[in-house]
Amino acid sequence: MKVQSVVFVALLGMIACTPDYELSKRELGDVFYQLDAGAVDILLVVDNSCSMQPYQQELANNFDSFLTYFIEGDVDYQIGVATTTVIAPEPYASCTSADIAAIPLAGNLVDNMVVTTETPDASQVFSDLVNVGTCGAGMEMGLEAALQVLENPNAGLLREDAYLSVIFVSDEEDTSPMPVNDYINEMRAIKDETARQVYNASSLVVTDASQCNATQLASGATEGTRYLDVAQQSEGIQVNICAEDFASIVTDLSLNSSRLNDVFFLNNTPDLNTLIVSIDTDDYSSEIPCDSEDYPWTYEEVEIGGEPQPTIRFERSSLPPTGAKISVEYNISYAEQEFTCGGE
Repeated sequence: MKVQSVVFVALLGMIACTPDYELSKRELGDVFYQLDAGAVDILLVVDNSCSMQPYQQELANNFDSFLTYFIEGDVDYQIGVATTTVIAPEPYASCTSADIAAIPLAGNLVDNMVVTTETPDASQVFSDLVNVGTCGAGMEMGLEAALQVLENPNAGLLREDAYLSVIFVSDEEDTSPMPVNDYINEMRAIKDETARQVYNASSLVVTDASQCNATQLASGATEGTRYLDVAQQSEGIQVNICAEDFASIVTDLSLNSSRLNDVFFLNNTPDLNTLIVSIDTDDYSSEIPCDSEDYPWTYEEVEIGGEPQPTIRFERSSLPPTGAKISVEYNISYAEQEFTCGGE
């Protein structure tokens, strides 16, 4: 024991006196995995009241954007569309009895159709489905409509082993009869009790009426607070239907529903001069500089709950592939820093 102590002290002395010695090991490391979603069932609940035609058309025009990350992640998807009409209205204005009769009954999908990876001309089929018309009920019940479809085994949308993602699209508030938490609990209960993390809901609704233009407000645009509550509690996303860049919005929805991640949250604030990001796959293993040609990334601090959360964000055009292990090593920093790729 005495000899070992002397040797250890001597080694310490050698390290301390070696001017070129650099300690390369980082204090901390976070490890993430880009999980394979496998199969995802998506229910789009589209408002079919009189103000919705422009938004329906935007959705229809951007189906390819919606599929972006399902294709990139090789996701086995099924997509069904429902309306927000639970109680059919009487004929009104230009809406005839035939128009009202064409609205699918509550609990059913539009055209009883499910779009899958095998659907021929899926883009055109989707376009037809989301153009659900504008003769629906003025009292939109998106939450109730979604629950009735999910509880209907004859709808043909749900698979036992698939993730479930519900997307609400509306420019007005939900008027479903039950409290929001009841709908959240009932929708979670659709999936096995041990796998409730496989459900989420996102909301393409009015998140802030001040961001809507005069035409949208005149058409009745109101904040969808109940839809937003569902999205927040189920870890979905919330995007403003009044925004002009619909392609970007639809891409956000695609990324969230596909279960691929572009953002990875670190457990501590790193010293940016010590930050090392690595990616490991079956045929790739390397440290990745921020300006990498394969997987460029940036460091950001995202505000969550009023607190800055350190994150690594990859460019969406170059996400780590499914199955990839993402390792982030760093020393902790307590000082203010600004990230500049390639700089100090």
